[in-house]
Amino acid sequence: MKLGFTIEECRIKHPELTNDLLDELRVWGEQRGLPNIPDEQLALFAHSCYFNKNASMQCMEVYYKLKATTPEFFNNRDLRAEYLQNSMKALHLTAFPVPDREGRTIIFGRLADTRPGEFMLNNGIKLLIMILDASLYTAGCTPGYVFLFDMSGVKLGHLTRLSISSLRKFFQFVQEGMPIRLQGIHVLNTVWFMNRVVSIIRPLMKKEIFEMLRLYSGEVSEIYEYIPPECLPKDFGGALDSIETLHDAQYTKLHQLLNYFLEEEKLYNGWHSVPKKLSSASSNYKELQEDTTIEKIPSGRVH
Repeated sequence: MKLGFTIEECRIKHPELTNDLLDELRVWGEQRGLPNIPDEQLALFAHSCYFNKNASMQCMEVYYKLKATTPEFFNNRDLRAEYLQNSMKALHLTAFPVPDREGRTIIFGRLADTRPGEFMLNNGIKLLIMILDASLYTAGCTPGYVFLFDMSGVKLGHLTRLSISSLRKFFQFVQEGMPIRLQGIHVLNTVWFMNRVVSIIRPLMKKEIFEMLRLYSGEVSEIYEYIPPECLPKDFGGALDSIETLHDAQYTKLHQLLNYFLEEEKLYNGWHSVPKKLSSASSNYKELQEDTTIEKIPSGRVH
C-alpha cells in the first residue's frame, strides 16, 4: 500500500522521523497483526503526536482498533455504492484546496439537501473521514487541520437522526485516533436550538477540543479573523470556487483513491489486541483498555 508522498519528503521538513522511532512503531504494529503499515502512515502518527513515541502508539491503537471494529464507518468505502451516492447528494463535504495562513487544511461540511429524512449520520461520517484520509494521503505531514461547518438548513428534525453511539465513536476517532493536529472547529449560521446541539455533543468532547469550538450566528465576515477570504469559497465572500464546485472536485479525487481505500481496509482488518501481560515495543508504553473510552488526548495532539 502506497501513499501519495514519500518518507523522504517528510524527513526534509521533520528530521525527528528517525529510523529508530519508525522501527519501534513498526514493531508495535507487527505485534497486533499489522505487518504492512507503510512508513509514510507511521510518519503521520508520529507527526500528529509531535514525535512522542508513546502518544503515537496510543493514537495507532485507537485508529486501527476503531477502523477494524466499526464497520458502519470503515467498511465498503466504495463511492460507487448507492448508499454513498445518496449521501454525496445530501451533503456538501470537501477539503478546501487552499490552506489558511498557517498552512492548515480546512475541512468543510454542510447540508446540500435540507430534508431531515435524507440525512444519514453514519454515511456522512464515513464520507467525512474518507475526505480526511484523502487529504492525509496527498498532503502528508501538514501543520494542522481546521473543521468548518455551516448549519444553514439544519432543522430540529435532524436531531432525531443523530445516534449517541455513532457520535461517541466519531469523536473518539477524531480526538484520539485520527493522525492529524486538530487546531480549530468553527460553526457558521448556528441555529436557534444550538443549546440542544451543544448539550448532545458536549459530553463527548474533551475539554481541549470543546475550547476550540467557535460559534457564529451573524455575518460570515466574523470568521475572517480566523479563516481569511482567500481560503474560503465565494459562497462566503471568498476567492475560491463555489462550494458545489469544490464538492464535485473532491469526490472526483475520492473516486481516484478507490484502490487505496480497499487496500487500507485489508490492512486494518488484520488488527488484533495484545494481552496486557505481553510486553510492548516500548517498555514504558501503557496499553489502552479493551473497552476504550474517551479519556485524555495524547500529549501534543492538540496545539
